[in-house]
Amino acid sequence: MSSDSADDSEESFPQLNERQEVIFESKLEDFRGYLESEGKNPRKEIGYSEQSIGARVSRVLQAIEWVWRNDETSTDISQEQANEVIEALATDDFRRQDGDRYAEGSKRKISNALVNWFRFNGSDWEPDISFNDEPAKNGADPFTKDEVNLLWDTSLTYKSIPKYNNLTPDERDRWRAYLAQELGKPKSEVRPADWKKVNKNWKIPSLIATQKAAGWRPALVNRMRVHWYDAEAQKIIIPAEHAVKSDRKWTQPLPDKAARPLELWLEQRDNNSNYDDTDHMWLTRKGNPYESSSLNYLLDNLIEEAGINHRGRKLCWYSFRHSVGTYTYEKYKDLKIVAKQLRQQSKSSAARYVHPTEELQRSAANIL
Repeated sequence: MSSDSADDSEESFPQLNERQEVIFESKLEDFRGYLESEGKNPRKEIGYSEQSIGARVSRVLQAIEWVWRNDETSTDISQEQANEVIEALATDDFRRQDGDRYAEGSKRKISNALVNWFRFNGSDWEPDISFNDEPAKNGADPFTKDEVNLLWDTSLTYKSIPKYNNLTPDERDRWRAYLAQELGKPKSEVRPADWKKVNKNWKIPSLIATQKAAGWRPALVNRMRVHWYDAEAQKIIIPAEHAVKSDRKWTQPLPDKAARPLELWLEQRDNNSNYDDTDHMWLTRKGNPYESSSLNYLLDNLIEEAGINHRGRKLCWYSFRHSVGTYTYEKYKDLKIVAKQLRQQSKSSAARYVHPTEELQRSAANIL
């Protein structure tokens, strides 16, 4: 199938009748326009390059074709069908045309393209499975210092929207629909105050600020409780029964630049009805504790919005932990300190989180 041809529709989409083809091809053309004008960052109206547009359209078509082969033929797919696509990718029931399984990176790209498709259609769909979950033993790579700081800066603008008074009536109507989805309320009930509510949300900044300070494992983010935080001492005290890979209580001090966003979030959290019946520190938009998949999905979005280039690296939630280990060792040259910072029981375990930095590699290249 050629996704670029709109003239020979029978060769392009033989599963569709002529009227369906006209509608579907028109929708694809509008989708390309959306990707070009705002697909990369709808809030800032930043689009993708031409090469990236073609690749994303192709991946959406791969997913839709799989649905056509396994379900009813239509000019669109539902969120339920998209979830089936993701599950089939995870179980390798959805394979390449040559019969080989998709690589994890390819699965992630198909998943991301489907997110684009649903955003284009006005729906904020998120996959339940992530294809970027690479634990330390599988070789996650660290972020550079600049990238960590860039992720923090991006968390401050993540999902922010233009100010209400700066929008035309038509633009307000468009953002009102977005806010209705984001806040889980009818569009008719969205008020100007909701603009400020979204732009002042400290949940993601507090999560990223504490993560870059402590390098939490995903399991600990999942278990994190509000009452563990000692605001006066600016530290989080993890009970022994909740410690990951340990049976001892331990304390994580937080610097001011991590404690401040966390305290701002806790003030907001107290007024958020979604948290009335739980002591969990952070919940997803669906009201669930974060898992590896949802943390990696969030990180994928931040990486993309920040414009960080993977450069062949495996970047995932564990990359924060590798960054903490790498730059702690770079400063102190002592694996005991790395082990203490990362709550590792031995220097050999801590060493797995230490990588040669680009600065060190450049220095070594200049030895001779």
